[in-house]
Amino acid sequence: MPDFFDGAPADISWYPPQTDEQKQKLGEFFQTKAPPPNTLPRIPRVLEEANKLAPGGSGFKSWGIMGYCWGGKIASLASGKDTPFKAAVQCHPAMVDPKDAESVTIPMAMLASMDEDADTVLKYKENLKVPNHVETWSTQIHGWMAARGDLSNPEVKKEYENGYKTALAFFHEHM
Repeated sequence: MPDFFDGAPADISWYPPQTDEQKQKLGEFFQTKAPPPNTLPRIPRVLEEANKLAPGGSGFKSWGIMGYCWGGKIASLASGKDTPFKAAVQCHPAMVDPKDAESVTIPMAMLASMDEDADTVLKYKENLKVPNHVETWSTQIHGWMAARGDLSNPEVKKEYENGYKTALAFFHEHM
């Protein structure tokens, strides 16, 4: 898992932002430390380093990308022309922009939560011109497949598992 925040992630207490101060700090983090377009040029080096660690040192045959929240935006932006990836999955993505879908050139899955704007998710799907799977987990909060999923709750655990089964099936189909 690459550390695109260079050891300085956003403070978890800022999310979900409930005060103006938390909103300001989180917004500032995304504008200064973590603007998604600034991350894209770093991806080739991450893949190069990972290939060095591949079994036998021969590198991997193909790549998929899976992003959670902010990483979903990265997955979307990294799925355009000349991408090294064969398929992408976004889990409860942040900053969903239907215009991003117009540039996607590889199969794309989006596993949205109840907290992503339904109209924006639908417009993103409508703008995809590639094989896709777009689904909203209407009973799950943003982050249910990552740090915010309460796996002690049987319903959340079931949907968490269903989300990962969906992502794996998508990758198996398109890679």
